[in-house]
Amino acid sequence: MPTSEPPQTPPPPEQSETQPPETLLDLIIGVLSILLLSSLSVRYFVGRWQVVRSKLCTLQSSLSSISESPHWNDNSLLHTLFPSLLATLQRLKALSNQCTLSSFAGGKLLLQSDLDMASASLSNHIKDLDLLLRSGVLHQSNAIVLSQPGPGSDKDDLVFFVRDLFTRLQIGGIEFKKKALESLLQLLNKDEKSTAVVAKEGNVGYLISLLEVNSQPLIREQAVLAVSILASSSEDSRKIIFEEGGLGPLLRILETCSIPLKEKAAIAVEAITADPENAWAISAYGGVAVLIEACRSGSQPTQTHAVGALRNVASGEDIQWRLLIESPKPVGLQDAAVQAIVSLLTVRSNRKDLVRDEKSVMRLVQMLDPKNEAVSKKYPLMVVTAVLGGGSGGCRKG
Repeated sequence: MPTSEPPQTPPPPEQSETQPPETLLDLIIGVLSILLLSSLSVRYFVGRWQVVRSKLCTLQSSLSSISESPHWNDNSLLHTLFPSLLATLQRLKALSNQCTLSSFAGGKLLLQSDLDMASASLSNHIKDLDLLLRSGVLHQSNAIVLSQPGPGSDKDDLVFFVRDLFTRLQIGGIEFKKKALESLLQLLNKDEKSTAVVAKEGNVGYLISLLEVNSQPLIREQAVLAVSILASSSEDSRKIIFEEGGLGPLLRILETCSIPLKEKAAIAVEAITADPENAWAISAYGGVAVLIEACRSGSQPTQTHAVGALRNVASGEDIQWRLLIESPKPVGLQDAAVQAIVSLLTVRSNRKDLVRDEKSVMRLVQMLDPKNEAVSKKYPLMVVTAVLGGGSGGCRKG
């Protein structure tokens, strides 16, 4: 009676990591070939295995492209990626053996869960390899990639270095990320030309994702500093940071993190809000209250930049007191806007400015008009209450 092939045990991680990339690639291709065949004869979770097989075909294409790259075996990132990929494929092979048996005595829910997790890991590996291929770093030797561009380097060298740096930042382990961020900070402190290339060629969106709480503390700290430098360097770079969603994470850092991080975040927020097209978004993020609190309790540098950001928010006529409040869209923006206005009105000078602004006072009166059904009356009433609550009777102008 024929017996099914016993699951192949993945080699220990420490053993895989010490093998040369060529050997690892051969092992990976071998297991991949077996999986492509075995995935056609599974008896359980056939639909899931069809999805896995599609991913395996994509992986096969990616590995072929990697092997055709002139310097692929020099790239140190593959020393990290290949052992992990091999372990995932070995795991999938063991699962395919289980799903091929005519009778399966184990728990199907557990098997399904294991298959889903292995499939998700495979997707992550494919994404990393695709990123590595698209970056172009496999077309130059490792020695060139690791070199910080010198004073005489041309733009192409700088562009290539930035792309390699962000590739290591995105798909490497913690040590790769730390070294990549150190190199990035050196580059950002170098000159405006380097900063401009980082903003244009680097994955700023991924850099911003490192500002979140779940990042490793040192990595997060370095990322905040990098974003702060970028935001302060030019109009183009701060526009990119804003468009990539950097304002929200920066405000959270300003609200909850350590003093040094708050100071860097405040610098970045002030720089971003210097553009009137960005300043309005402070209210949507509930950032005015955060900035006011930073003015009250932050360190001296944090207070200085928080005040500067608040001035930027209140500088434009269209957003000085209106803040997108007369518009019913998008959902929730009216509430955020009125809360921002109320927060601004806790500052005495802002209350005076509002009372002296005939246009703003007339807008409030028009919004309070019963015939005006476009705006809920609770919004202008909250603003009037905030003005009167501060001890000013100036609203009697209306």
